[in-house]
Amino acid sequence: MRKNGLIIAGFDPSAGAGLLMDIKVFSAIGVYAFAVPTALVEENTDMVHGMTGIKPSVLKGQIDILLDHAPVAGVKIGMLCDKSTARLVGKILSSRRLTNIVLDPVLVSSSGDPLLRGSRKDSIHELLPLCTVVTPNIPEASVLSGITIRTRNDMLRAAQYFMSRGTAAVVIKGGHFSEKGLDLYMDRRRHVFLKAHPLHKDVHGTGCILSSAITAYLIDGYDTLDAVRKAKHFAYSALRYSRPVSPSLHRSVASPGVIRQAND
Repeated sequence: MRKNGLIIAGFDPSAGAGLLMDIKVFSAIGVYAFAVPTALVEENTDMVHGMTGIKPSVLKGQIDILLDHAPVAGVKIGMLCDKSTARLVGKILSSRRLTNIVLDPVLVSSSGDPLLRGSRKDSIHELLPLCTVVTPNIPEASVLSGITIRTRNDMLRAAQYFMSRGTAAVVIKGGHFSEKGLDLYMDRRRHVFLKAHPLHKDVHGTGCILSSAITAYLIDGYDTLDAVRKAKHFAYSALRYSRPVSPSLHRSVASPGVIRQAND
C-alpha cells in the first residue's frame, strides 16, 4: 500500500525548490505527498524578491485537516520563515507524535537571500528533539552550532552539537566544503563520511532534493543510514541530469522524466 508523507515548506513558484520540488521527489520514490505552505515566496531559480508568511491559523488548519483525514508516515520540514511558524509546527507535530521527521534548516536561498526571520538558532533548536534527521549544509551548520567548519574534524564537532540538542541523526552536507561531494552522517552509534563524485553545476534546490528523498526512503521503511545513502544517490543522479530552465546559470531538476531517471 502506498504510504503518505507530509511536506511543510515554502512555496517556490519556479518549482526548483520548496514544496513543488519536494512533491516531485516524493512522487518519484512512490510516496503520496500532502503539502502545506509556510510562506509564498516571490522567487525564480536566480533570486528571491519577497516572501509572505502564511497566517498561523491557516497553517494550523491545513496541517490539522490533513492529519485528521489520513495517516502520515513521515514529515519533511523545509523553510519556516520565522520563530512563531517553527514553534507552531513543532507543537503540532509533537502533539501528534509523528515519526520520520526530517528537517532541512533553510536559512538562506541558493542565491544568498535570507529565508528565516528573527532568531535563527532559537527557531531551529526548538525542533531538533523531534527530528529523525536534520540536514544542514556547511554554512547552516556553522551558524547554528557556532563552529566554523573548515576541516573534517570541524564537521564532526558541529554534528556532535546537533546531536547534543536532541536530534536522532544529522547529515552535514558538504557542497560548500573543500572536499566537494563529501557529506557527514552521524547518529548515536556511529558516524560515516559519505562521498560522491563532485558535479560542477549550479543547481537550485539541491538541499530540498536530498532532504525530501531521505524522508521518502524513511517512509518506505529504510533505516536512517540506508535512507541517507539512497537519497544521496538519488540527488546525485537528479543533479547529473538537471537542465537549464531559463537563460540564467542556475539549473533545476525540472521535468518528471529527469526525476524518474534519478530513481532508476
